[in-house]
Amino acid sequence: MESDNGRETVDSRDEVLSEGLAQPPEQATEQKIEKEVEKEAEKEAEKEVAMDVENVNDWADDSASPTERVASSAREQASAAADALRRGEFMRDAAVDPEANSDDRLIALLCYVTQMVIPLVMPVLVLMSESSKKRPFQRFHAVQSLALVSLFVLVSLLVTIGTAIISVIPVVGWLIGLTVLCLSPIAVLMGYFAVGYYGFQSYQGKRFGIPGLTSFLRDQGWI
Repeated sequence: MESDNGRETVDSRDEVLSEGLAQPPEQATEQKIEKEVEKEAEKEAEKEVAMDVENVNDWADDSASPTERVASSAREQASAAADALRRGEFMRDAAVDPEANSDDRLIALLCYVTQMVIPLVMPVLVLMSESSKKRPFQRFHAVQSLALVSLFVLVSLLVTIGTAIISVIPVVGWLIGLTVLCLSPIAVLMGYFAVGYYGFQSYQGKRFGIPGLTSFLRDQGWI
C-alpha cells in the first residue's frame, strides 16, 4: 500500500511538471508582457510620487515671503561662516582679477580701511559714482565691505540692546554687562584686523569670498 501511494504521488508530480512544460509559448509570452507592463506601471507611479514631492517643495519655496527666504539664507550662511571660522578660514576662492588696475585696487583698499574711521561712507560713495558702474572690481569690494561693516554695526547694536536689557537683572545682569564691557575692546580690535586684512588682500588685486557673507550676498543677487 505504501508503495502504491508513493507511486501515485510521483505520478501526480510528473503530471504537474508535464502540464507546466506543456504550457503554450503564446501564454508564456503574454505573461512576460504582463510582468513588463506591471514593472513600467510601478516605475511611472514612483515618478509621479517624486514629481508630487518636488511640486510640494517648490510650492513651499514659492509660498515663502521674501523676508523668510532672506532669513533662511542668512541662517544657512551664518552656520557656514561659523564652521569656516572654527577651521581658521577667513577667506575663500581668492583669485587675482587680471582686469583690476591700480585705481581699482586703491579704491578697493579704501572701501575697507576707511571703515575704521568713518563707517559705511566710502563704499556708498563708490556705489553711487558713475565711473564705478564700469569697474566691477570696485563695485564687488564696495558691496562686500559695506555688508561686512553693516554686519559689525548690527551685531554691536544687538549686543548693546541685549546687555542693557539683561543688566536690569541684579547680580547676573551686572556680571554679564561687565563681561561684555571687558570683551568690547577685543571685539573692536578684531574688527579692525578684519577690515585691514581684507583691504590688504583687495589691494593685491584679489577677488575673494568672506565665509558666509559673500555667499549670502550672491544668493540675494547683490554681487
